[in-house]
Amino acid sequence: ASPYLSPLTLFPNYQKMLETFKIFTYTPATKSFSFNSLPESLLYNSLLNGPFSTQDPEEAHLYFIPFPPGLSTRAHSRLIGEIRTHFPYWNRTLGADHFFVSCSGLSFSSDRNVVELKKNSVMLSCFPTPAGKFIPHKDVTLPPFANTHAPHALGNHTYHYMGYVRYNWVKEWRLVNELSGDRDFLIESEPSDQITFEARLRSSKFCLFEYDKGDVSGIGEALRFGCVPVVITDRPIQDLPLMDVLTWRDIAVFVGSKKEFYRNLYIKKKLLLMIKKKKGDNGSPKHTLSPYEEALDALSSLITKRSRADKSNKGDRFDLLFDYLKILELDQAISEMKIIHVAGTKGKGSTCTFTESILRNCGFHTGLFTSPHLIDVRERFRLNGVDICEEKFLAYFWWCYDTLKVDVAILEVGLGGKFDATNVVQTPIVCGITSLGYDHMEILGNTLGEIAGEKAGIFKHRVPAFTAPQPDEAMRVLEERASQLDVHLQLAPPLDVSLLNGLKLSLEGDHQYLNAGLAISLSSCWLQRTGHLGISYPEHTNSLPEQFIKGLTTASLQGRAQIVPDRSINIESSGDLVFYLDGAHSPESMEACARWFSLVIKEDCQQQSLNHQPHDNSKSPLEVIQRNHDERSWKNSTQILLFNCMSVRDPQLLLPQLMKTCASHGVHFKKALFVPNISVYYKVGSLASASTDSQVDLSWQFALQRVWENLMQGNKGEAKDTDVVSEEVKDETEMIVRSCESSSVFCSLPLAIKSLRDSVLQNRSVRLQVLVTGSLHLVGDVLRLVKK
Repeated sequence: ASPYLSPLTLFPNYQKMLETFKIFTYTPATKSFSFNSLPESLLYNSLLNGPFSTQDPEEAHLYFIPFPPGLSTRAHSRLIGEIRTHFPYWNRTLGADHFFVSCSGLSFSSDRNVVELKKNSVMLSCFPTPAGKFIPHKDVTLPPFANTHAPHALGNHTYHYMGYVRYNWVKEWRLVNELSGDRDFLIESEPSDQITFEARLRSSKFCLFEYDKGDVSGIGEALRFGCVPVVITDRPIQDLPLMDVLTWRDIAVFVGSKKEFYRNLYIKKKLLLMIKKKKGDNGSPKHTLSPYEEALDALSSLITKRSRADKSNKGDRFDLLFDYLKILELDQAISEMKIIHVAGTKGKGSTCTFTESILRNCGFHTGLFTSPHLIDVRERFRLNGVDICEEKFLAYFWWCYDTLKVDVAILEVGLGGKFDATNVVQTPIVCGITSLGYDHMEILGNTLGEIAGEKAGIFKHRVPAFTAPQPDEAMRVLEERASQLDVHLQLAPPLDVSLLNGLKLSLEGDHQYLNAGLAISLSSCWLQRTGHLGISYPEHTNSLPEQFIKGLTTASLQGRAQIVPDRSINIESSGDLVFYLDGAHSPESMEACARWFSLVIKEDCQQQSLNHQPHDNSKSPLEVIQRNHDERSWKNSTQILLFNCMSVRDPQLLLPQLMKTCASHGVHFKKALFVPNISVYYKVGSLASASTDSQVDLSWQFALQRVWENLMQGNKGEAKDTDVVSEEVKDETEMIVRSCESSSVFCSLPLAIKSLRDSVLQNRSVRLQVLVTGSLHLVGDVLRLVKK
């Protein structure tokens, strides 16, 4: 977007000004004098020789007073007195239509003439104006002068440095010392010559300035040669050149405040690195990144690699988030949003998705934030049920829900609650707590009570809250915290399936009725508290409004009880390789996942049985032929587990729960495949892939395999004895790192999927049903590969 304000207004007005606008210049008291600075001289000459100059003061709109440089206050007063005496124009407005130029600025004085000159006349000063000598509502600064003989900046730059810092620009020695060891920043006191200086500007992405004590006059030259100014200031800058015409926040970056400067030094550096290009080992760019890829790469640079098990990682920087919001001027916008805030261990994403769908079907413009994403980071930001486009992602972030005027924003907590980034929201409309269980214990605590205390951190004073049914220990903590904050905490009952009028929830699994019930309560409360009483909402009634039913039966969320056939083989084999995706990663969610998978498999088996009834001699020959064809096409369904989880999870809890629940429903896995994830948690976008090096560390996958093999040994008599998959993969020795009777470890996910596809192609009697679980990252990686 153009940094110029309203060009449709500016250009016509400028054209009219060229035709009619006139300026009268008083004769200087000293017949021959010259200004001390080049900006002053250029302005004076342009006034005398430009199209606006007039010799007739009666037709003038403005009057210019050419004060010689170096005048004392008394001399200024004497000259104004002479103008007042000999000309009628000053007294008409007490100098309001007069202007003068003074790079050093004009100090205040008790003299009447100087008071009127200072208060009423427009002063043109040279940026930056000395402190205390600039009046924002009337004074103007002249742009910094750039060498007119210097070549113009080229449109495309090859940046060698992230930032450029000159000592005379930045006086904060601590910042200079902090950045001096960073090879992405160039620090120097003075360049050897003008050509070297210009080269520095061209080769740097950012130029760092300190407003109060440093020299910021180089801001114009920085812009001229394509270096984005980053200005450190502890107060609003009111004397930027052409502030009435230019939107400076579109062409420069402003960070502050100085009071918090040292505490926020880490933040400042990260802000400077926000648009850093990804470079190769030799320092040269790997490839040209799109603006969207640049943004994702910059976002990745802000993600800490600190282990979640690090005991120091517990809200240590949470308070800084409020500083960020003030710096970015977002605090007011967020406080005005009508937010539904949801925390919990299981079902947060599903509950938020149901809630968004309900309110969208009630006619409201909705914004939904969930995490993590599976394929693209834009999945985290939905506007009216659709992932935001790349352009909106680049333009808005937090602003999107405010600027695009959503009626409601639904925010899913990422981890915990008390110290989660979403908890900067101070005035939500309603809060929700989904089912609680044991997860992220290295951060949240080892008991349900401790975990519940962290989740209850999203409760706000007198803001109503709802919770799904909880274990007694967790419920006691939630109620205690609610009582302390005078929060009306209510239990949201599970959804009664009969209220859907014969329809099904769009998200699979019996556990979704808990999430749907909580979503109904949150939506109803939001409607009540925002004054939308005209919309029918349930209030302990025996029926659901049509909008609620539609929302619950049409909501969509990837990676939760999702079934995706692999269509990459050929159309005849469509359905021979099916992926069942669920990002379960806690014991409780693993049980729900296993129950869903088992029921779906049993339903599929029953459907196949219906298609293959016993022989009936009364059938026609055509029907017999069709029956024989069906029998030849009968597939032996085989269940495969594709698994990985983070090392902070306990596979001794997850895998036994999965195996036990599936076995109780008669489902037994023929083979378990253990793979490393493709994506890594500390990167997003196209550069989010882990190393594909053959030397990748597989020690964690071997540990998972040992747990599985021990479980299988304990249940050896219960598992079916078939070797279809193991025979197929044993020949592909370059794919498998280690294969056992009931499991295999692959060095990469693509190789594991290739092996599954090869098995289907080489044995047409096999139908593979692959459960992918243990990690949302793994689920996202599989979706990315299968949907290519």
